[in-house]
Amino acid sequence: MRVASFVAGALLLVAAGALMLGYQTAPRVARPNPIRLEDGVPVGVVDTPIGASAAAENYLASEDDALLSRNEIRRVVDTVWAPAERDVELAQPFPAAGLAGKPATFPGLQLAAAVAGAKLDSYTPQSAQVVVWHEITLWSPSVEPTQRWSLDTVMLAWDEGRWLVASRTPAPDPETPVPAWTSGTPRDSTSEAFDSRLAGMSAPYYRGVTP
Repeated sequence: MRVASFVAGALLLVAAGALMLGYQTAPRVARPNPIRLEDGVPVGVVDTPIGASAAAENYLASEDDALLSRNEIRRVVDTVWAPAERDVELAQPFPAAGLAGKPATFPGLQLAAAVAGAKLDSYTPQSAQVVVWHEITLWSPSVEPTQRWSLDTVMLAWDEGRWLVASRTPAPDPETPVPAWTSGTPRDSTSEAFDSRLAGMSAPYYRGVTP
């Protein structure tokens, strides 16, 4: 009886050890990184809902980051926007000001950009729509620190192994509050504005030069 108990116990230990060894040595499935850097610009390269959201977040953050440099804003737009839409985007007020060198009229002007949250509205293997809540902070020796919050809907198109921006539109209408912490109208800082516009948003995914 003792011999049988000893054998059973030994077999149990062997089985447990084998399980532990198998757990430790089993290959772990690596998830592909949704962002690849191309010449320092984040590019979305995974055709999944998570990949689309990551692309939209990084694209807006990268473009915001580049607004103080003529060369950088053009390089970012040329990298992440669909070819037919690049001139349209560069004609928008903030990119156009950057191309015209207007920020340089404020000596020592600094900029910080960030994405606070995003929500995937729709996704197919060919296209996606993502709402992104992002902000720009500006300051200089002569400019008080100022934040500008935006709530943009980004349309993405999958093309040759990567996501491209097909269009970007601001909040649906002037009456829609853009949730703001330190800027915007009093309505923008209410709990109702946050609850109605940010429901379902998640924290951003960053890679590379962006925060």
